[in-house]
Amino acid sequence: MTKQLKLSALVAALLVSASAFAAKPGYTVDQTTDAVSRNNYGECWHTTYFDKAKDGLVECGDREAAKPVAPVAQAPKAAPVSVKEHVTLSAKVLFNFDKATLRADAKNELDPLVAKLKAHAGQGVLNGVEIDGYTDFMGTDKYNNALSQKRADAVKEYFVNAGVPAEKVAAVGKGKADAKMTDECKSKFPKYAKNKKQNAEIKACIEPDRRVDVVIDAVKVTTQQ
Repeated sequence: MTKQLKLSALVAALLVSASAFAAKPGYTVDQTTDAVSRNNYGECWHTTYFDKAKDGLVECGDREAAKPVAPVAQAPKAAPVSVKEHVTLSAKVLFNFDKATLRADAKNELDPLVAKLKAHAGQGVLNGVEIDGYTDFMGTDKYNNALSQKRADAVKEYFVNAGVPAEKVAAVGKGKADAKMTDECKSKFPKYAKNKKQNAEIKACIEPDRRVDVVIDAVKVTTQQ
């Protein structure tokens, strides 16, 4: 009877050993916790079938932990962005003094803009273009506003006649608004109102204020990180 019990115990032990071998080959395993059994020094118990190259576990120091995989950098995404381009044209080049009819050689300044606007429109990226007319400070507000509007309208008409979509073009007369040279030139020529020579000199001084600004609003594709 005792011999039979010993045999049964041996069979049970073999079954446990086989189960441990199947769970974590090459190691003895605690069947309660499924953890690798260790000795008093904290070292993992190996079976006689242990093959470090094949069965080694990281937790036992028998294999190096896998190195983390570096995240793959995502390619920058393309995104449409509205960009405004400002172009300043001298009224002296576009018009005769105190006039709103385009000079013949104004086309040299306007044609490159026409080509750009038509290209933007053809690509479907032209949001719009605003033409702002400006005058110097001399003269009444009413007169300057009217003159600046006529000049802006003249440039708009040129663009539209050249093929730029009319619904994309706006013309605004701003008169002497944003006249940047006024204070500087008045200080240089304080007697301009009574002096014919200084009157001519101050007109030349404030010439940059007589201008037409073209603001092109178009969509451009940029990359976002």
